[in-house]
Amino acid sequence: MYQVVKRNGTVVPCDISKIRKAIQKAFDALGKQYTPDIIDLLALRVTADYEPKIKEEKIGVEAIQDSVESVLIQAGYADVAKCYILYRKQHEKIRNIKS
Repeated sequence: MYQVVKRNGTVVPCDISKIRKAIQKAFDALGKQYTPDIIDLLALRVTADYEPKIKEEKIGVEAIQDSVESVLIQAGYADVAKCYILYRKQHEKIRNIKS
C-alpha cells in the first residue's frame, strides 16, 4: 500500500475515507444531494486518476487534491469542484498567514 506525503513532510498511510469526507464536505457546502454510492464511486475514480502519479509508493497530498478537482469536473460536478477549489484556496491563505 502506498503512502501520502503531507505538506509538512510527514508520511502517512493512504486513507480513502479522507477522500470520501472531502468530497462529501464539498457537496454539503453547496447543499447538493448525493448518495453514499456516488461518493464511493467518485473516491474510487480519484484513486484511479492519481495512480499514475505515485512514485516509489508515495504521493503528495496536492496531487490527490488535484485529482479530486479533475474527477469532480469530469463527472459533471463542476459546481462541487469549484466549492472544493475555493476551500483549498482558503486553507492555503491560512497556511501562508501562519508561516
